[in-house]
Amino acid sequence: MNSTKDILPIHSDNKSQIPFSHLKHLFLDVLFNPKYTIGADQFLKSSNNSVYLSASITDSSTITLHYEDYEGHHAVFSEEGIKTLRCMAATLSSRNELADCVQMYTEHRKDVVNLVYVRLREKLKVETVCVFMCTDELSEKTQRWIQVAKICVGTIFGIEKCFYEQIFGDLGSFEDSAANGFVYIIEGTAAELLEFPDSLLARGRLPQRPDILLPLYHELTNLIPHLMAYLDQDVCLAKTICNFATNIMLRLKQQMANLLSVTEKHVLRELSTRPLPGGGIHPLTKYIIHHIDLIYVHRESLTELVARPQGSNDDQDPPEIPGSREMDEGLIFLKRHLTRVIEFFLQNLKFKSNFYGQESLHCLFMMNNVNSVSEKIKSSKELEELIGTHLQMKLREKVELAKTDYFRRSWGEVCTFLKGEGLKSHLNCDFFPGRSTRAVKKKFKTFNHLFEDILQAQEGWIVPDQQLRMKLLECILAKLIPAYNHFLERLSRVHKVKRVISEYIKYSVKDLETKVLDMFQNEY
Repeated sequence: MNSTKDILPIHSDNKSQIPFSHLKHLFLDVLFNPKYTIGADQFLKSSNNSVYLSASITDSSTITLHYEDYEGHHAVFSEEGIKTLRCMAATLSSRNELADCVQMYTEHRKDVVNLVYVRLREKLKVETVCVFMCTDELSEKTQRWIQVAKICVGTIFGIEKCFYEQIFGDLGSFEDSAANGFVYIIEGTAAELLEFPDSLLARGRLPQRPDILLPLYHELTNLIPHLMAYLDQDVCLAKTICNFATNIMLRLKQQMANLLSVTEKHVLRELSTRPLPGGGIHPLTKYIIHHIDLIYVHRESLTELVARPQGSNDDQDPPEIPGSREMDEGLIFLKRHLTRVIEFFLQNLKFKSNFYGQESLHCLFMMNNVNSVSEKIKSSKELEELIGTHLQMKLREKVELAKTDYFRRSWGEVCTFLKGEGLKSHLNCDFFPGRSTRAVKKKFKTFNHLFEDILQAQEGWIVPDQQLRMKLLECILAKLIPAYNHFLERLSRVHKVKRVISEYIKYSVKDLETKVLDMFQNEY
């Protein structure tokens, strides 16, 4: 049928004489045959609202949902279609016949919203929570649910609210029923959406994992107020949804209240003793770095949580400006928490380093892992301010101390030997110019043996941070090369050796530099 011709009588002066059956038929025709699907570049305007439907709905994550994913499902109306529906609704309202119209609209749009939600879940593979789901899989699924929730609450519900208000808003005595109608459209999807965090918070299903709890808490503190803003809590259905959402937030806050202390205990009591090959980065170090990053990303939500504990009245004595005393207390609390976590980490790291058989590897392990945390803090000015200068200096000092200890334990004997000290222990005689070539030859062999032993023992060792690796190698070369040059110079003065010294030298200065610069390059 030609809808343009059929809707013309609605705008005429005798619209009140149009039979209800004909109005209902016209209403259904516009309702079930909207001109546009989501993705069309159309503006839907009213005096109070403006909704722009972009070519795709893009979440902050890497997932982009294009309009083809919704074609035939989340159909939206043109501006002309909204005006037509509004005109018919106003006519029916003036004749006290709006109830059937609202029922038709809400039932249809409820199905549309539910289809969109199902489509989203299928695309992002968000299924129900399984009791036996591993924590890594649970973390990934939680992130996907967050994406679905953002699109539903931030986009789909907002579009439906805009449509509903433009079509049924301010229709006299039917206002309460009209408000209830919008809630009916979204209540099923909203309740099903909230079932995921509700199921997560069920006993025994949500581990004390910051990478799950922190993003979930952060997103829900933003999403739930937006959801509740759509709803008139005087309406029974809306009140039920709001109570459900509030209960979820209270339970999540209870989980969050214990999260920081549980993390501190985990760091202190993680007692794995198996050494990592090559003195690389320990899983506990990776955990600490990830935890610091999570605290930094979600610091605003956490600051608010610890500044206003559960049960506090948010409306009592509101702060005049951001950065009030309550928020400052929250930041201080987070700073103390991070300080304790890092202090406990250093204690545990020292405990783990004792299980490395070689003292040099013990030092390298400490240097690598402490440096990783230090570099993470240095990566952000805001994070540096949150951690504080005292703790940063302590971390840097420990890195330098470990570097110094490594050199002393690995290269100290070689450098001492090259300086001519302790010669009796190697040649069983003092060395003076004029000694036999046999003694000089033995001295070269001793150095070669010491140097090669170090290279062989440390062949599989690693320094993952390239900047730290170069600093360590420069430190070695800065002391080894001058000592070796002095060693060559002294031996070249020995009587009967000047002309044949090249026969005794296995490593030139350039060879030493090359060998040292090749150290610690193993794959991490």
